[in-house]
Amino acid sequence: MIRLQIDRASLSFKGTRRLGPLDLDLALSGITAVLGPNGAGKSLFLALCHGTLKPDRGSVRWQGQPARDSRANRGVMLQSPVVLRRSVAGNIEFALQSRGLRKSQRRERVEQALRTARLEDRAHAPAATLSGGELRRMSFARALVTGPGALLLDEPFAGLDPAASQVMETMIIEAAKTTPVLLSNHDLVQTRRIARRVLFFSKGQMLEQADTATFFTAPQNEMARSFLQSQLL
Repeated sequence: MIRLQIDRASLSFKGTRRLGPLDLDLALSGITAVLGPNGAGKSLFLALCHGTLKPDRGSVRWQGQPARDSRANRGVMLQSPVVLRRSVAGNIEFALQSRGLRKSQRRERVEQALRTARLEDRAHAPAATLSGGELRRMSFARALVTGPGALLLDEPFAGLDPAASQVMETMIIEAAKTTPVLLSNHDLVQTRRIARRVLFFSKGQMLEQADTATFFTAPQNEMARSFLQSQLL
């Protein structure tokens, strides 16, 4: 469990507010899903939580520490995976370069991450030769290999076929047993199946937060109700 505190945080670009103001005080455990229509601000919210983007006003803290100062304690998986010109194992090991680990320690962690991602047989292949699903798994392994206090995953299932999505889902559920996961998702059936809590966004505002069962059966916000009706028909 890890505590995320957001106090009146907002984010603007070229004078236009894109996110917030947001207030949240949440002890994260298991999987927390960020939902909302396209353009709702889900990816911006994850970037703000990680500290990649700095709020114009307000603050974002993890365990009392500013998000920008504690990024090393979180693993991040972007919607479009970053692929370095090196092997699959080399891409995963890259996340450990500034950790001060011995070579044997880095190797052990990478081997474990490869097993978790079911990529042992692709360890020495150029990362650019991986399929879309394999790239997602490599990106997830790179986020997990540092032993983070939390995982932030931006649309980890987007573009995957059902089989690849199921493999990714299984990996995330397993990781969430010990590492809190905050993820955005567009698949409501899947979200209802795997998430413990839901944060609902629309037009840069967080309009509702609730446990998953409550959100899907009795949402309090009118826009949340309309969203669910339009998506689940």
